[in-house]
Amino acid sequence: MKVIDRSIRGDYRELNEDVTGIFENGTGQMLMLVADGMGGHRYGDVASRYVHDEIKAAWIEENLFNVEEGVEFLRRLVMDVNRRMYDYQQENPEYQGMGTTLVLCALIDESIVVLNVGDSRAYAMNDRAIEQVTSDHSFVNLLVESGEITPEEAKHHPKRNIITKALGTDRLIQADVFRLRNRQYDYLLLASDGLTDNLDDSELHDTIIREGVEISDKASQLVEQAQKSGSTDNISLVLADLKASGSD
Repeated sequence: MKVIDRSIRGDYRELNEDVTGIFENGTGQMLMLVADGMGGHRYGDVASRYVHDEIKAAWIEENLFNVEEGVEFLRRLVMDVNRRMYDYQQENPEYQGMGTTLVLCALIDESIVVLNVGDSRAYAMNDRAIEQVTSDHSFVNLLVESGEITPEEAKHHPKRNIITKALGTDRLIQADVFRLRNRQYDYLLLASDGLTDNLDDSELHDTIIREGVEISDKASQLVEQAQKSGSTDNISLVLADLKASGSD
């Protein structure tokens, strides 16, 4: 397997509030994540970095998980990290209002475990199709799911950046959890909305499955495509080639 990450400030932001992470536990089981600090709120960069650092520290201290153990560990970890960040804000009012999205993916045995809070996304794909694994916790996605607007209308909706769930905003937050079978997929993509708001699924898929291109170049191309498509946000991703050997 090969894994690469990219995270840039972008052309229109003064600060990069996104954080990416790729790390292994004591027996080499890999965890990848993207956290997007809440834009327009104070200390969004602090929130995303805090969540990254807490999850990394907990994961690298552990050893071999089976799938059931891994799912329960990650579910509780996200809840605990959220509660600690929320309580810290109550004790330190200058930090109140900070929050972050989170999407993470752990590879355990033959399974892919995905958790998400907010609108950062996970995709799984092979050469035939791309699948959005996560469902956005966002205002416009509620409208899409209720049939009030179409997915295409959601891309241009004036309230498209309002998220309905984020780490740090409530004391009790539970992540959505998904389990996939590793062998059905060739690539995994984790991304902040700075990428996915500006590239549709077919563009993501076409770039990632292109043969004869190094995974690092594919990641760079995705960032460049989002910029050229008019992204006004930070742009971040983690891309994994599940079938490749070695590291990039």
